[in-house]
This record gives sequence, C-alpha cells and structure tokens, in this order.
Amino acid sequence: MSAHFLHDFLRPKSIAIYGANNSYGTTMGTMQLIRIISSGYKGKIFPIHLKLDNVLGFKAYKSIAEVPEIPDLVIIVLPPKVVPQVFKECGEKGIKKIVLISGGFREVIGDRANTLTEEITKIANRYGIRFTGPNCFGFYNSWLYPEDNGIFNMMVWGDGLKRGKFSVASQSGTMSSHWGMDPESLDVRVGKSISIGNEANIDLVNFLEYFKDDEETDVIGLYIEEIKRGQKFIQLAKEITRTKPIIAMYGGGSGAGNRAIKSHTGSMAGNLKVFDAMIKGTGIIKTDYIEEFLDIASILSNPNFSYPKGKRIGIITNSGGPGALIANNAERKGLIVPKLSESLQLKLKKILPPTAGWLNPVDVTFDMNIFNFYTSIPKMLMKSGEIDAIIIYGAIGFHETMPALKENEKIGPYIELREDMAERMDEMDKIFVAPIIKASQKFSVPIIYINPQNYACHWSKKIREQ
Repeated sequence: MSAHFLHDFLRPKSIAIYGANNSYGTTMGTMQLIRIISSGYKGKIFPIHLKLDNVLGFKAYKSIAEVPEIPDLVIIVLPPKVVPQVFKECGEKGIKKIVLISGGFREVIGDRANTLTEEITKIANRYGIRFTGPNCFGFYNSWLYPEDNGIFNMMVWGDGLKRGKFSVASQSGTMSSHWGMDPESLDVRVGKSISIGNEANIDLVNFLEYFKDDEETDVIGLYIEEIKRGQKFIQLAKEITRTKPIIAMYGGGSGAGNRAIKSHTGSMAGNLKVFDAMIKGTGIIKTDYIEEFLDIASILSNPNFSYPKGKRIGIITNSGGPGALIANNAERKGLIVPKLSESLQLKLKKILPPTAGWLNPVDVTFDMNIFNFYTSIPKMLMKSGEIDAIIIYGAIGFHETMPALKENEKIGPYIELREDMAERMDEMDKIFVAPIIKASQKFSVPIIYINPQNYACHWSKKIREQ
C-alpha cells in the first residue's frame, strides 16, 4: 500500500460537498454529487447548503461546523469570492483534504487579475490543508472498492469504463474525463483519472511521485499545459519510465494554443521546441492527438501485450492500399519495414494465392483462407526472428454480415452459408485470435489488429476480450 498522501486523498471514507442542490442541470455540484452517488460510493455524504434541509436524499448542514464528524474530503463548487472563507471554516473544522472545482482564481481575461489563489494558499498552509485545483473536475478512482464494481467518480461521465491500471493526471478537466463518454468504443481500461487544474497546492510532480510506486498504476497518462518544477519532473520521469510508460500530450506551443491556455487555467505555456527538448531523454512518449494517446495507452496497459525487442514491423493485410499506408507511416515514425528473407518468402508463397504479395507488407489480397490470414502467416513471421511486431489490417468479422444476408428477401432464400463459419461463428475468436495471442507472448512479438468496422461491433469486442 502506498504511503504517499495522495493514496488516502483518492480514497475518502466520507465527503462533504458545497454547491449541490436538488435541481438537475442547474449546478455542477449537483451533477457531480449525482455521479458520486450513482457510481456506487459507500461512504458518508454531508451536503452543505445554507437553505436546504436535504440534498438528493441526504441531510444537509448549514455549515461545515455543524457536520457531526470531520469528513475525509471536502468538495467545493462555489463562486470564487466566498471560497477563502469556506477554506478558513474547513481549516477550523480540521479538514485536511479539499477538491476545489471552482474557477476564477488565476484565469486571465483581458487585463483582469485577482489574488484569490494567494489567499486560499495562505489559509491552506496555515491549517495544513492539501487541495487539488482551483478550476479542476475532481477525480475518478475505480480502485476504491477493488472487490466489486463500486468506484468513486465525480467526473459526471465515465459509467461503463472497465477497471485497469492506466492512471491519468491532467491539467484540463475535459482532458481527464470526456474520453470516458463512450466506453463501448474505448479499449483502454482506466484505473484513475485526476483533474489537477491550476495546481495551486498539488501539482503534476506530486502525482508522478504517487504513480511511481502505486501498485494500481502500470501506465501513466499526462495532459500538460505547464510544468512548474521542471528539474524534479525530468528526474522523476527518467526514473519512472524504466518500469512504467508515460504518455503525454502538450497543450501549448502555438500562439493560439498558448492564448487558450492562459485564459483557461492562467498557465504560462512555453515554446513547443523547448518542451520537446525538456522531455528528450526522459523516455516520455509524446503525442498530439487524443485518439493516438488512448490507442497507445490501450496497447501498453493490456496485460497480454508483449513489448517488442526492436523496430522491425511485419505488416499483414487483405488489401494493397492499407499496407502501403501503414508501411509509409511506420517508416516516417522511425520504424523499419524490412524485406523478408528469401527462405521466409518461399514459405509464404506456398500458402498464398498467386495474386498475393509476400515481401512485407504481406498482402493476401482476396484469399478466403481465414486460418492463414489470422494464424499461419503471423506465426511464420513470429518464428522467423525477422520482425519485432505485427500489424494485421482487415481483421473483419462476419457476425453482423452473415445473418443479414440470410434475412435479405431477394438473396436470402438462395444463398448458402459456409457451414464451418455459420456453426462456429461464436467461437472464431478462440480459433483464430486466442492461439496467436499466446504465440505473441511466447515470442515477445506484439500483434495489433485493425478492424475497419467500429470498435463496438461484435468482432472488435471479441478481439479486445482476448
């Protein structure tokens, strides 16, 4: 169990919340409390409200002083001008952990500035309070109750995500949560996602220190707008990436991006070249795109994933165009798409149709021998020792298309479905995918399937379940 203070921060046994009421859609606090309740939180809940006696079925209190015990965590969603007084009252109560959702502390619009951050920081230091924010979205922790499906989630979105060991720390609330709105199309299994906001008290370095030794974290994702403790960040990143991958997106670098960041969190974003130079040598995997960020996280956090020993990519495809695009992009990224040896080409020629290509990419063209495509060819490449990873394009399922053909009034009565496919359609993942996953682990050659169908289709799900 981690001794870091954030371990308990993310595991409150009781919470108090300012800013929730009984009217859905009127306040962020209400929406967040609804999510906390519906996500399966088992701890005590103490709403604080000046006028209401009950909030969402829980007894409400006029002030934190009236709460019959000291809550483990206080969540504040209030106008910024009243927050310093609330911090003071929390400090007098003995509160040590706060999530400050409210914005308007450091953000700059035009020439506007304020000293609210300095005020709450002084109060927090006086009473020994640690807090995330301001201007954050709270956190998601699926490891609060590992024995069942109960989680702690104040992010409004995130229902249906599968528990895993991918942990995120983000300086943007949206970037810590919105990707969880479509769990059916998300391969990555999420353990924790934390919005850290303006970092007035707890910063990115604190979370890296926590994730470094956290047994519930195997892969770390970061969304960065600024780094306050640069040297410490670099030192930690170098230590962590020896055993845990770090994937990062940087929101600054362009003039427009820096303007957006300044008005968003008040951060002073830097030059992209400076940021790239800063993380060079740390082992951090940098990406500019959310989809790529999630794809990398999905691959690296998959317990069946075997890390490649080198940069040589084997490409198997059912069409020439996708193979060419994959090969081009792989080489642009610094990977190697080697021409296969004469002996390996000869083995491939024996099982492929004459129209196929076997140099690499291995283009099977229109070969209906599915076993070759999914099993025989990948195993040949793995055993050869000539490649370090495999990408298979065209991993298309038949579960949706075959029944549709039979139900078609014009052709259904006449078409005959292959008996082997019709009878064993529900077992195709066990026949074609499961054995090659075992071989992937045996030879330490990872395999990536690309299905042109959507992530939520039957066959995509079957592959992802392996």
